[in-house]
Amino acid sequence: MKQFRRNILLGIILLPVFGFTQSNLKIDNQRVVYGEKTYYKASWGFFTIGSASTRIDMNLHHVGSSVCFKIDVAGQTNGLARLFYLHDSWTSYIDTATITTHESSRSIREGPYEMDERIHFDHRHKKAEVMVYDKKSKTYVLKKIYDTPENIRDVIAGFMVFRLVDMSKYRKGDVFTINGFYEDEGYHIQVVFLGEELLKTEYGKILCYRVNPLVPKNHVFSGKDAISVWLAADKSSSIIRIKAKMFVGNIVIDLKK
Repeated sequence: MKQFRRNILLGIILLPVFGFTQSNLKIDNQRVVYGEKTYYKASWGFFTIGSASTRIDMNLHHVGSSVCFKIDVAGQTNGLARLFYLHDSWTSYIDTATITTHESSRSIREGPYEMDERIHFDHRHKKAEVMVYDKKSKTYVLKKIYDTPENIRDVIAGFMVFRLVDMSKYRKGDVFTINGFYEDEGYHIQVVFLGEELLKTEYGKILCYRVNPLVPKNHVFSGKDAISVWLAADKSSSIIRIKAKMFVGNIVIDLKK
């Protein structure tokens, strides 16, 4: 049961914000839309099983001397999947110049399981300090300090990078390597650019760029090329659809208008 809830969690929250990046990608942070809100629905076959949302704060924030965007992401099950209750939320403070993460937090509510976590990323010393909330002391306590690569980004910063990189500069078949930090682990993933594709949606046909992150072997996704992401081929670069082949079946996540 717990593993199934984790699969649903990854489908609803991780996929809409999936993506990290290497340091030499050209990022245009002028394309960030303050106050932008996006909403998604997650389907499993004919069933709607969940929803997710993202929000970019209207104001800039400071983490130490760094000026940051604040982005909130939330996901929950609904419909048939209410049997496997979850209601999770993430917040990330992302450097406006480098689009790297300085601080992030997440609140996990999955059935009886609860966890609140904060992470501080020390880019100078390449460390990630993970703290978790202790109910007895009612304070956050240090869990562990992890080594990280340069220019580390959490999944929310990766979501931003995917949207801020000019995909028109790539050719079909181009591959780039990505680095990221998720659930106390660092990842190195290859992303394959598959070119333009006219995607049929319930709102009509939308010209998109399609990319495939090649995920490491795991107990959630079926095959290393299990994930496909479609981004609008316009200035918005909105994530229009994500499709994932999972061991519990295929999950499709669509942008809601």
